[in-house]
Amino acid sequence: EELYGIAQEAIDIGAKVLWGQIGVYDDDAAKLAEDAGLRVVMDRCPKIELFRPFWRPRLDLTI
Repeated sequence: EELYGIAQEAIDIGAKVLWGQIGVYDDDAAKLAEDAGLRVVMDRCPKIELFRPFWRPRLDLTI
């Protein structure tokens, strides 16, 4: 519920991207930011996303 205000702040300071961590999603905030020209990423974690290209599945592991 706070992301809309954060989106407005991002616009005000001239940010290029609005990033919402895992579990953070707001369609209204996304529309506000996108309409102002920001790229929007929501419900993602930078640590996970940065390493995703290097992950390989390990199908030999038991659960």
